[in-house]
Amino acid sequence: MKIPATIICLAIVVISYAQTAPLVSAVYSWDSTIAKTNSSKKIFDGSGAILATHAVNGVSIVKGKPYSVSPSAVEKFFIVKNGPVKVQLNDTTATLDRGSVVSLIPGDKLVFTAEGASAQLYEMDYTSIAAPNAERGKQAGGSFMIDWNRIAFKPHDKGGVRQFFDRKTVMLNRFDIHMTTLNPNNKSHDPHTHKNEEIILMMQGNAEMQIGTDHQKANPGDVVFLGSNVLHNLTNVGSVPCIYYAIQWN
Repeated sequence: MKIPATIICLAIVVISYAQTAPLVSAVYSWDSTIAKTNSSKKIFDGSGAILATHAVNGVSIVKGKPYSVSPSAVEKFFIVKNGPVKVQLNDTTATLDRGSVVSLIPGDKLVFTAEGASAQLYEMDYTSIAAPNAERGKQAGGSFMIDWNRIAFKPHDKGGVRQFFDRKTVMLNRFDIHMTTLNPNNKSHDPHTHKNEEIILMMQGNAEMQIGTDHQKANPGDVVFLGSNVLHNLTNVGSVPCIYYAIQWN
């Protein structure tokens, strides 16, 4: 059952006023204990230039114990870290494997079930500082899921890219996600800044992140938060390609 839009908007206003401490630009690690239990653990939470509340959680699901996401006032985004998982999004069901994504707008329902012995997810929960726009999210297509295997790989001289989507949501004017493959001894780009905040989510390989004047290691499972106008770049310092998500919003 869907929650009425008026109730959702009121709840979002309440959540937004309870703005959390600003997020620090840094590399945050996946807790190794997450994969051992049926649980959800915080990787980071805080606020940013666009988001009043912003959390990334690591979720573990064991066979026979579905992970249900009830309708709420919070927008959510998931990446399958390890699968496969059966996904029931409202009235639609699909099986998704590693690298696939699910976007859930406020008021919709979602259930994940491990198809094997266990599965792991990244879960991003967020509310905007600006008033949410339910109609904008509806016109953009509402909640959706994307199978990683259906996204075309476009090679380039440093590796390649998979563009997942670039669209509006209830909370965001623009939500953009792509997956980069970066070959060894290459850097993503020269150190630069941009207004959009960004998450780099490491799926494979070993990298060094420049964050401002600091340099931090980023390994498989790590999540990097980059604030607005923070100088950054990524260098592959390993012997295999780095594969990572780049997620931006405004």
